[in-house]
Order: sequence, then C-alpha cells, then structure tokens
Amino acid sequence: MKTLTIMLKDLRLIYRDRVGLLGLLAVPIVVIMVIAVATQSGHGTNSILFPVANEDQGPVANALIRSFRKHLDVRVVSRANAVKLVAETNKAPAALILPPELSKRYLALKPTKVELLTDPAQWQELNAIKVAMLVADRETASLNDPLSQDLLTVQEKSLTSGRLSFTSLEQNIPGFSLMFVLLTLLFSVSLGLREEEIWGTSTRLSVAPLPMASLLGGKLLARWVIGTVQLLLLLLFGHVFYGLSLGKSPAAMIAIAMVAVASMTSFAAVVAAFVRTREQAIPVGLAVAFILASLGGLLWPLFNLPDSMQKAARALVTTWSMFGIQDVMLRDRTLSGISSELFVLGAYGLVSFLIALWLFRYGDHAHAI
Repeated sequence: MKTLTIMLKDLRLIYRDRVGLLGLLAVPIVVIMVIAVATQSGHGTNSILFPVANEDQGPVANALIRSFRKHLDVRVVSRANAVKLVAETNKAPAALILPPELSKRYLALKPTKVELLTDPAQWQELNAIKVAMLVADRETASLNDPLSQDLLTVQEKSLTSGRLSFTSLEQNIPGFSLMFVLLTLLFSVSLGLREEEIWGTSTRLSVAPLPMASLLGGKLLARWVIGTVQLLLLLLFGHVFYGLSLGKSPAAMIAIAMVAVASMTSFAAVVAAFVRTREQAIPVGLAVAFILASLGGLLWPLFNLPDSMQKAARALVTTWSMFGIQDVMLRDRTLSGISSELFVLGAYGLVSFLIALWLFRYGDHAHAI
C-alpha cells in the first residue's frame, strides 16, 4: 500500500505540470509528423534545379531538354547564368551545356562532347541528376534520341572543388556533429537555468550589481566555449579517422564553428525561457533539436523536403550553419567566401540573444514570459 500511495502522489505531481505532460505526449507526435513528411517518397527529383544552356537550339537539344523535364526542374538559361547558379549561389548541383551545332553533328553521325558543370558538395542531388539522365536515356532510346547513341559524351567539370565526388560521410559527420552540439546546448542551458532557481542562485544574482545582459551573457559564453570546442573536436575526429576534408582555410573553419555555435547558444536561451520545469527540458529540447535537424539539412539533403519546407528551412539556424560548414569543407572557401553565412548567423545570434534577454527574468520574476 505504501508503494501505491507513493505512486499516486508522484502521478499527482506529474499531472500538476500540465505543460510538461502535454509535451511528453504531443512532442513525439510532432517530431514523427515532421520526419514522416521529410522522408516519405513522392518528392522525387522534380524539385532539383537543373540549368541547361542550350547553345544549339536544334531538334536534338530540344529532345534532350524534353526528356530531362520529366524528371528534373529544368531551366533553360545562358551559360553565364548556369555557371552562376552552380558555382556562386549553389542553387543547382549541376548545369548542362549543349554546344553549338550539336544537332548538326549528331545528324551527321559525328560525336560531340557536352559539358556537365557540377557542384560536388551537393553530391546526393548530383547523383540524382545522373540517374535521371540514365532514365531519360532509356525512355528516349526508341525515339532515336541522341542519348541512345554513342555520339554524345559527357565531360564532367567541377566548378567548386578540386574533387568530382564526395561520400556520405561529408554529409553525415558535419550534420550529426551540429545536431549533437545543438542538443547539448538546449539541455545544458535549459537545465542550468532551472537548477539555479532550485538552488536559489537566481535570487542572489537578481540583487547583484550587474546588468541583466552581463548575467545572461556570461552564462551563455561558458556554453558557447564548450560547444565550439565540442564541434571542432567532432570535425577533427572525422578528419583523423575517416579522412574528412576540413577545407583549405583553418581560419574559415574556426570562424564558422564559432559563429554557428554562438547563434545556436543564443537560440537555446530563447527555448530555455519557455521551459518552466526540469521535466519540460527533455521533451522540448528533443523536439526542437530533431525538428531543426530534419528541416535544416543535418540528417538528409534539403531536396528531400517539399518545396514549402525547403523555403521554411532558409529561416533556421541549422540550415545556415550547415551551409557554412559545407562551403568550407567541400567548396574550399575562405573567410570572404562564407561572409554571407557569417553575417546571417551573427545576426541570428544577436536577435536571439535580445529576445532571450527580454523573455528571461531572475528572482521573483524568473518564470515570467
């Protein structure tokens, strides 16, 4: 009976924390829904942008473009715009250049080379394009399309790296490293601030002759140092044991790691402001981490997501962190080459810190939101 009494008492205590109880039940459902939408089949390769510079304008080139449009998001552009989409904005994993007189040479049974300009950093999307090209080959073989002949050869050229291909490790190790750092920050910041209330530290700090920005900033700086070291060590581990490339600019890698972790630390403080008990920290932290990881390209490439989710992902700290790390590791960019990612992440971190500063209170108002 005593055991039963204690069980009922704990159940009543758990029931009093309605938000925490709701989180335990609803959060897994939300995470499952997001992951299910992200991984379900049906998105295919139709969302992959595939620029084609049609310098031929003949029947053979037009037949090729019609075949590709069944499987890819084909955009007919100039050569300059095709190069820009692949090498500068990285919106497309590859671009196809159909040279002048392609149709004339093909009809005369003369071989022709077509250029495939690639961004190997988007290796999964690039592989999907190559598979779509093979499928188009089979679909058009009966129509005497040039893909069914040996008259066309593809000359692949990387515009962003000295390598033509990468492995899944280049996607998985940085992605999982960022996810684990984010998890660590969400748990450590939320639990750390809640424990201060339990120990009474927050009450003493509320009367200390320090501005609120200094109090919260000092606590977040400690988490930022630990998170930055953790991220760099994880990437270094991948480099030593799996041959993971860290790029050609150590300064750029350190900078993007520092700024990415800083923005995630400030974001974790915003999440912590809504966590009112220790019991809420675990489900909320897990939900936020897995949703941001699945939408931000840490677990799989963004092209797996529906178009609406891809657009929403552009507003996430995880997406820009992954962009920056991939630019350094896979595209060999220096500090100037990742300036946009550094700016966005820096602004994200500053805004998040200001929001956290506005939401969080010490002492008697510690729970005010």
